[in-house]
Amino acid sequence: MTGSYRVVWSEGMFILPQHFQQSDRYFEQLIRNSTQPLRSFAWGVSFVEIDQAALAIGQFAIIRASGLMEDGTPFLITPEALPPSLQLPPTTRDCIVYLALPRLVQGVVDFAPKGDETPYARYQVSDTDVRDCTSMSSETTAVQVGVPQFRFVLATDPRPDLVCLGLARISEVRADRQVVLDPRYIPPCLSVGTAPPLARFLTELQGLLHQRAESLAGRLSETGGNAAPQSNDFLLLLTVNRWEPLISHLSGQQTIHPEDLYTTLLQLAGELAAFIRKSRRPPPFPIYRHDDLHATYLPLIEELRTALTTMISRTAEKLELEYHEGVWYAPVKDRTLLSKTAFILAVRASVRGETLRTEFPGQTKIGPAEKISELINSSARGIGLEVLPTAPRQLPYHAGTIYLELDRQGELWRKLERSPGIAIHVSGEFPDLDMELWTIREVAL
Repeated sequence: MTGSYRVVWSEGMFILPQHFQQSDRYFEQLIRNSTQPLRSFAWGVSFVEIDQAALAIGQFAIIRASGLMEDGTPFLITPEALPPSLQLPPTTRDCIVYLALPRLVQGVVDFAPKGDETPYARYQVSDTDVRDCTSMSSETTAVQVGVPQFRFVLATDPRPDLVCLGLARISEVRADRQVVLDPRYIPPCLSVGTAPPLARFLTELQGLLHQRAESLAGRLSETGGNAAPQSNDFLLLLTVNRWEPLISHLSGQQTIHPEDLYTTLLQLAGELAAFIRKSRRPPPFPIYRHDDLHATYLPLIEELRTALTTMISRTAEKLELEYHEGVWYAPVKDRTLLSKTAFILAVRASVRGETLRTEFPGQTKIGPAEKISELINSSARGIGLEVLPTAPRQLPYHAGTIYLELDRQGELWRKLERSPGIAIHVSGEFPDLDMELWTIREVAL
């Protein structure tokens, strides 16, 4: 029974190397057991610099690296003690390169003597000159130390009894031996500063939030922020204002752990979903995987980009209505509006609101400009109208105004694609009738 138990030191005992080795095992395990529960996924690279010159000749190598292996082993690889470079086969494609270290296995020697190529010894014995730090003398003494036997292995290589940490993904090895790395790959890391794709997205997200906040603040300033349909904009501005300083802070520091950032951005996506998704609910996102950060983050990043850019582009435009011989005409010059926007008719008149709501749709015919005379003289309904319960938040609110959405299904609507515009005819008596035709850009989420 070896285990990692504490050594019992007692007077008069005969001290052997095994006593110190067992003491090392105990304290290493004590530190590991005390620190690992403090946070999840407490492993990964904290810094890595890949040798670009080696990539040019078909090899993979690093210049320096630091971090924690998955078993809790800390490492600091400097140019003085680099793992041997890995010669990549010409057929290598879409393959992860790992930094590997032999596991501590009972019954297997931990230290390989100098010159011994024992593959599964964790340490290689090496001599180093050490001076006495309590003496002014510059004399040194040769001390044997154990240098971790790091190596590089591919995902396709057998990896028994190896602790592995992904460093890069090989996209391909070209005919000229140039190695191409996948720029989207994110190694397991201890902070987003080690993951350029995540660091860049934080900067991008900060800009998107700032742009959206400026747009909302400008719109609310123009309307005074008191109109009823602007309440959603005000709540959205509160949300964006709350998140922008936090994302700005995280972008500047870049010390946050990837899991903590993922948790933070999930909250942002959930809040934005209430404003911009038709279901008002966030979509399902992947479970966090520390060893596959690209697949973990990609759906979340795409959702946030879509949400913020969609909100910026979701604007309302008023079409000019021209009255001629009892008919209102609205030219539609941009045909894409017919498929990508909602058409809202805002109507007010000097009648009771309930009367306007119940009678106006049945006494109004809407259709392509060239078909309106035919519709007026027939019993056909024309393009349908649906009374909306409230004013769309994108439109200015006016008391006594009803809002109706044009039905974009049916043959008449499809004919608008070849028509010069929309025509509206009202047959009933509605004193002081005033109408506005609006388009509201939509994106299905």
